[in-house]
Amino acid sequence: MTGRTAIDAETVGNYLRDRDVLPADATTEAEPLGGGVSNAVVRVRTGGDCLVVKQPFPNLAVEDDWPADVTRVHNEASAARAYRGIADRAGLPVRVPRVVFEDASDHVVALECAPESAVTWKCRLLDGAVDADVARTLGRFLGESHAAAADDEELAERFGNKEPFRQLRLDPYHRTVARRHPDVADPVEREIERIEGVERTLVHGDFSPKNVLVADGAPWLLDFEVAHWGDPAFDTAFLLNHLLIKSVHVSAAREDLLAAARAFRSAYRERAPWDVERATVRELAVLMLARVDGKSPVEYAGEEIREVLRSTAKRALRSGVTDFEAYVDCLVEAS
Repeated sequence: MTGRTAIDAETVGNYLRDRDVLPADATTEAEPLGGGVSNAVVRVRTGGDCLVVKQPFPNLAVEDDWPADVTRVHNEASAARAYRGIADRAGLPVRVPRVVFEDASDHVVALECAPESAVTWKCRLLDGAVDADVARTLGRFLGESHAAAADDEELAERFGNKEPFRQLRLDPYHRTVARRHPDVADPVEREIERIEGVERTLVHGDFSPKNVLVADGAPWLLDFEVAHWGDPAFDTAFLLNHLLIKSVHVSAAREDLLAAARAFRSAYRERAPWDVERATVRELAVLMLARVDGKSPVEYAGEEIREVLRSTAKRALRSGVTDFEAYVDCLVEAS
């Protein structure tokens, strides 16, 4: 990270003291939080306080080459503030961490920590502990946030730059699988063209179980660096894709995971002012293929499961499936 201070567990304490985020005499305990490919993330404890400090990688930590502009962290900070405001107004039990500090020179943000008891929803789901109420709450919140943002001209202007979305989603996901699967390149490229043309509301862009912490039954929503003004169907498809993939991987909890997917979908439709079913299912097929053969393949699935996901996605792309239950039927049949 030439030209800027690199943040890690060794340097973060002095970094925060030097910038008056912490008192000069503050003692700190720092630990890296693993699992991400996009950022260096360090949790810092000092006295009774706790911060999560993030600094983006200029090239994501995957096998393929995946460069991305480090200024995306400021897009994340701006989006976290926007979503926190929406969460406060929505009256739903969803928390968004407060942005405590932002450094435009070294491209760093510090956010409040979730409670110590919080665990990632992804870990719970992979353990087969499926709480449909969490999915339902997230569906309501997403529908509420999409609806609330849709008429906000200030948000539309603030998040009108789609470059983070292109660098972190369309290029490594959609365009990569179009190149690697020329037999379905046409429908994938049509989906790219469609989604690029939609500018309807504030889209999270990474609405995934790994970015949801659950504490005392209430979800905390994280990681907003892909936020942009775009197609709400991207968010619905993104979460449904993760739940469907896990329904194949965690076969003992398949019905519970499918029920959670349906609960999320129904709750979203209760709050959203539009019907995104057809667009969601078209995008879902591309995202499922991308999590097998894109630049960020799902790490926990073996080749047998990958082939189930691959064949389902390609079948849907070829046939033009646009109904969610029909897509689920294809997945179950392939399993």
